Amino acid sequence: MTARFLTSAGFGALLLAASVATAQTPAPAADPAAPPPTLPGDPAEPATGAAPAAAPAPTAADVDRQLTTLFGDPAPYKAFLTDLQKATADGDEKAVAAMVSYPFTTKVDGKDVTFESAADLTKSYDDVFTPGVLVAIKSQTYETLFANDMGVMIGNGQVWFSEIGEGEEKAVKIIGINQP
Repeated sequence: MTARFLTSAGFGALLLAASVATAQTPAPAADPAAPPPTLPGDPAEPATGAAPAAAPAPTAADVDRQLTTLFGDPAPYKAFLTDLQKATADGDEKAVAAMVSYPFTTKVDGKDVTFESAADLTKSYDDVFTPGVLVAIKSQTYETLFANDMGVMIGNGQVWFSEIGEGEEKAVKIIGINQP
């Protein structure tokens, strides 16, 4: 029996021959008009040519249902938004300040400031109700309010309001203002 040894050149040629012998032929090009293949577990694709359905726009009834689930009667929240928008549009600083829960802490020029009363807040009204906050209030629609168990949000969190107090003292008030 004779032993054969492969030199490095012979070994390389052997590997090259093996790789050529086992190489696969490339798959034919896919039809560009055909939908891409799907894998098991992929969501169903819309019919050819149909765009995915957009989520329906929220409605006042949707917000009413959410507020009812979270807080009970949605009417005080809807009325509060309307009253806040009117008071800010009218520039009625005293009315707006009366819609805040005290003591009230917010940031002014990056520092926490606490207001003990509506009179205190009125003195710094323009520092708290900045143009960005006022635009958020003006632009908010009832149908697009966000609510969770903490309260109701205006804009992107510029203003938060919720019902506070008990019994006769129960009222919807601003509980947070965040500068944009």
